[in-house]
Amino acid sequence: MGSAPSDDLLAELADVVLRISREIDPHGARSLDIVPLTGTEALVMRWVDRNPGSTPSTVAEATALKRSNLSVAVGSLVAKGMVERRPDPDDARTVQLYSTELAAGSIERLHAHWAGMLRQALGGDDEGVAATFATLTRIDDHLRDATR
Repeated sequence: MGSAPSDDLLAELADVVLRISREIDPHGARSLDIVPLTGTEALVMRWVDRNPGSTPSTVAEATALKRSNLSVAVGSLVAKGMVERRPDPDDARTVQLYSTELAAGSIERLHAHWAGMLRQALGGDDEGVAATFATLTRIDDHLRDATR
């Protein structure tokens, strides 16, 4: 193992991640044919899509949202046709959240957009993409764990 990265390098890494996220924003200059979502709605949509059947309580905890904020976001996602509430088959008092076909189409277009943008930015030099993904995923997982 090499030496630990400096605070300056870690701060620059965070800054470049933020710059990249702004560049690939689907609602920026290069708007897509997807259902527009707020940041909170996108956060909830991402969790529900990756964890179908989650309860609102689970989503609130996983996304670190207050229940009232989650409730507003879920209500908006339902109204936009992106999420549906279904009764829990084991407990009719509880609902589970699922992404819809409309959500699947929007997510598919968004992922294709992101992949195209990154492929173009890399200019065919894909060396290190898997390692970069693994590193960023590890950071994401540990940051989430640290906030709990």
